[in-house]
Amino acid sequence: MRQSNVKNMVVLKNLPSNIVEEAIVVLKANIKVKQNEKIDKNGVNGKRKDEEEKNNQKNIEKNKGDNYILKEAEMLISNYISKMEQKNEQRKNIEKTINKKCKKMKKRIIVLSVIIFLETILLIIK
Repeated sequence: MRQSNVKNMVVLKNLPSNIVEEAIVVLKANIKVKQNEKIDKNGVNGKRKDEEEKNNQKNIEKNKGDNYILKEAEMLISNYISKMEQKNEQRKNIEKTINKKCKKMKKRIIVLSVIIFLETILLIIK
């Protein structure tokens, strides 16, 4: 199976919701992003597009009943993503502390090995 033909999908199960049992998130293709783009109410990077605004207003009017379900699904997915980001930050912090401790231990070992070497030389000379 070719990697390019497979869609990147994530299935979220056992969600803390009374309405949504599971959510399927389809991710975009692997694209290298130069900058993070901020999406506002006005569109991408604050640029307003009249066509998108008209379509959004029409969709909002048509799907007022469905908005509750969509909002809850969006909330669940955003919570899941924020938890994943927090876990990544915690891992990075743990890795930093471990690296600091390793550096300290290496310095202590070097100092102790030099002291032991000097003591052995002194014992041999006496």
